[in-house]
Amino acid sequence: MTDNSDGTSARPRRSTRTPAKTPVKAAGAAVPPGPPESPVQAAKRKARDTEKSPAEKLEYLLTNSKSKLTKIDISDSINYNNFLELSEEAQERLCALLPPTAFTTYVPSVSPSHPDGPPSQEPGSTDAMDVDEAPVLRNPAMLDPTVFTSSFFLSAAHTWQDHLVSNWLGKKASDDLEKFRQGARDGTLHADWKDELWELDHSPETVTASRSRKKQAKAELDLTALVKRDLLQAGDVLAYKRTFPHMKVTVEKDLLVDTINANSQTVNFLLLPGVQPSLNPSLLVVGSREYDGKLLSIEDIADPVALERGVLDVDGRVSYSDKYEDDTASCPETHTQSGGVPDELRNAIAVRAWKSFTVWRWREEMQGQVEMQLVQERGGRERVATLFYLRGCCANGG
Repeated sequence: MTDNSDGTSARPRRSTRTPAKTPVKAAGAAVPPGPPESPVQAAKRKARDTEKSPAEKLEYLLTNSKSKLTKIDISDSINYNNFLELSEEAQERLCALLPPTAFTTYVPSVSPSHPDGPPSQEPGSTDAMDVDEAPVLRNPAMLDPTVFTSSFFLSAAHTWQDHLVSNWLGKKASDDLEKFRQGARDGTLHADWKDELWELDHSPETVTASRSRKKQAKAELDLTALVKRDLLQAGDVLAYKRTFPHMKVTVEKDLLVDTINANSQTVNFLLLPGVQPSLNPSLLVVGSREYDGKLLSIEDIADPVALERGVLDVDGRVSYSDKYEDDTASCPETHTQSGGVPDELRNAIAVRAWKSFTVWRWREEMQGQVEMQLVQERGGRERVATLFYLRGCCANGG
């Protein structure tokens, strides 16, 4: 270690000063301003500080579409046992809101004007009073307990739940309704007559445009549209079945959706060669592709017509010319036309192909039941729908 010229050491010395302590807030002392509070933090703090009143909680429960009442079985809340738990005053108030048919004192009858009613009295006579107008005692003691399990009451309760979910009980819906009523009274608004709406929806221009849009939408749909909406998934089984009457042949073949191509969303299928319709049970188990026999694949498929052609090629009993003859027989008005395949026949061929395939899929609880998958039909899968039906769901935005 070297020394300076004045005899002191050159090594840096450690400071012996006491470090500054963090200031402690004294009672009554002002707190120095900190970083500004973000809007999100302020909103959370305000929500914590503001406690809703019981009236506000009740209004939220009875009008908001996110209310807990939309997620429960209404019979668990509205039933006779819970009615008995209410105070006598509350029971009286509820009984006043129930119809007379909810009480044991109600006597069903018909009006005197009805053919099956009681004999009419002399004109001006007040002796015969309509039984329907007879007073009904509406108190808890006379309440019929079965009213809470009545199909009419439960139907009304479920309808009320549907209205709650649909926001029809919210403030906006009530404001819109009041606005319409005020406009109807003022003469500025009116509801279209049903005849006017029918003519509007069924005018030649509207019908033609609607049919054109539907045809265009269906023409644009293929298997990739079903894949994107999870209507066709890996592990599903497509069961093909079609009868060719002129040949007296029925072709049946099961295809396993092996994989989905990530980029193109096209589908790769596995099937057995020849006329054997069913897949081997070892292929139908979750995650298994073990099979000691010959196995064929049809890859990059998006068109059911092409898939049907591949199935018929594997089966070998129906040639393309035989299939075309069967298709033209189902659409005779286009059979004599020339100049290529008419649009009507092309659409008929596509529809027949979409209707010939049925989707089979596992329920969620069957995913882990390997033993049951080995012994049940199509590995324990259940029938979902035809491709034609699922295409219709896509076209309708389902």
